Amino acid sequence: MEWRLRRRNDYVKKVTEYKESQSVNIEYDVYTPINIEFGSWNISKEPTIYWRTGDFKKTLIEIGLGKYTGNIRSITLTLSENVHNMESFNLDKKNITLIKGVPNFQVEEYNDKTYIDENGELNVYIGMDKVFISFSKSDTVSIVQNDNLGFALDKNKMVCGIIVSRMLEHEKKTLEEALK
Repeated sequence: MEWRLRRRNDYVKKVTEYKESQSVNIEYDVYTPINIEFGSWNISKEPTIYWRTGDFKKTLIEIGLGKYTGNIRSITLTLSENVHNMESFNLDKKNITLIKGVPNFQVEEYNDKTYIDENGELNVYIGMDKVFISFSKSDTVSIVQNDNLGFALDKNKMVCGIIVSRMLEHEKKTLEEALK
């Protein structure tokens, strides 16, 4: 049963298509370390479902999606004690495909749910001007890039991490303070 449940939850992370880039607002705060919102939406016309992962005690990230369309709405890093400060971290860009836009997610199996919880490992890597939030051990083979926000995808088009680039020094300090 656990295997079946885990496989079903994988559908939430499955990217079905890529849409045009959209406006994104990224906020750093000591209480909610990172909160990212995409475009605008009307929750009375389409509710939001939330895919959440981490250990739910010391690590948690939540990704909000349109319940019927699978459109990305929000990403909130609530907490993580698995924080790694790195002078630099580089993905092997020559072996990674870059796709402009935002991912759209498979959600049809979850129309009766509001929260889809999946226990998993969550790590936050903070570099000089970027942060990589990893929630899978899979290798990144492509990045869907929307301005300074990237969605790392594995070979099965599953999201395995989030990359925020061009982080300012004061934003980095706020993030580090929030994740102490």
